[in-house]
Amino acid sequence: MSVWDTPELQTNSDYIKFENAGDTVTGTVINISAHKWDDGSVSPQILLQTAEGQQTVTAGQVRLKAMLAERRPEVGDTLTITHTEVEKRAGGKTLKLWDVDIVRGADGGTIVAGEAPNAEQLAAMKLLGMAAPF
Repeated sequence: MSVWDTPELQTNSDYIKFENAGDTVTGTVINISAHKWDDGSVSPQILLQTAEGQQTVTAGQVRLKAMLAERRPEVGDTLTITHTEVEKRAGGKTLKLWDVDIVRGADGGTIVAGEAPNAEQLAAMKLLGMAAPF
């Protein structure tokens, strides 16, 4: 199975909220796509198969987005995201900090040669720092 054979994000999947330090989710990556916000910005969106069912993580937080780009999760990988703490910033602002761990899938998350991603998949790959599979 290639990355592009994976199911699309489900509108009925549960969206993960990381509200408190220690909140965590672990699951197998089913799909990676891009989520476009109302202001035009784009964030990676990852559909996970967890023990609780399908759950979606939208990485809008700047540090989480950066860590996902660095770690480059792929379909088939087991991904664990943990919200570790909130750093207080000047002006009363805060910054969430994260741990992101990946166990590579059995197939190494390989993409079958000759299959072209669509525009949404290319945008998600760019956000995660992945090269196009062609």
